[in-house]
Amino acid sequence: MSYMCLYCNGMLALDSLCPLCGKPLSDVGRLEDYSGPYSPYRSIDDLKLTNGYPDLALRLCIHQTYCGSCGYSAVMPIAERQA
Repeated sequence: MSYMCLYCNGMLALDSLCPLCGKPLSDVGRLEDYSGPYSPYRSIDDLKLTNGYPDLALRLCIHQTYCGSCGYSAVMPIAERQA
């Protein structure tokens, strides 16, 4: 069975506000893309085994978010859908 992230595939856009200043948060991509120089080339499920989150078991895609107004950043788990 395969799963996909609607945000990574451009089917949905992040619609969340910064908890500090109330401005829109930007989705700056999957957390795994920031874990090393070769991480974008590794299998997504392989990266999920070593990132410290229960995302593989729970079928989540962990995205990094950022507020351009105040500099707030946080990770946001997003439920994957069955493809």
